[in-house]
Amino acid sequence: MPIRLKISWKYKLWLLLALVSCSPAPVVDYGFGEYYVEIVTALGEDAFLLDNGQTIYDSHKTAKKSFDAGDRVFLYFSYGNNPSDPITVHRASKIFSDTLRTVSEDAMPQQADDPIRLESAWIGSHYLNLRFYFEFHSKPHRISLMMDETQVDDSEIHLYFLHDRNNDNPGYPTLVYASYDLSNLLRVPQGDRVLFVHFNTSNYGNKTCIFKY
Repeated sequence: MPIRLKISWKYKLWLLLALVSCSPAPVVDYGFGEYYVEIVTALGEDAFLLDNGQTIYDSHKTAKKSFDAGDRVFLYFSYGNNPSDPITVHRASKIFSDTLRTVSEDAMPQQADDPIRLESAWIGSHYLNLRFYFEFHSKPHRISLMMDETQVDDSEIHLYFLHDRNNDNPGYPTLVYASYDLSNLLRVPQGDRVLFVHFNTSNYGNKTCIFKY
């Protein structure tokens, strides 16, 4: 079942990433003390796991909010003088997260597939992370990531990002970050499989992003 996406429309992201499809913003190493933007996993107790496997700690509670273990979080932060020092969080917000789901080959064409404006898509650890826009007016939209149930063990796998606007009227562009855990069906990445992620977009048409997994 597609997941209904409810967003606080008053929330604004102050830092915009580069508008690049099929990749995150360019990674630039500024050294410790500069700002970093990551989608991370909350571990509880003011700790966060980066997708590269590093754990960072907000020991001074600079985020001024708490997250449940397993939440995916948009984190805007800076390091201390040393890698082991507590980080300083400048902004932190929980984002939409879900898992990859299966559907029968016959049922796939029956799914709603309204276009989005795709900005970027990238793999981090066992997550597919997305940044995109859709037009929101008043009705909740639904998004999901699906695959053919017969392909789970294949070396080449086709994933389909699906958006159901729920007959919402035309509105204004709304920025969404989403993160999908692929490990529930595809296990942890070993680098020996290829993912073809399909999108219906307003800016690229039918767009396919290809990733090693």
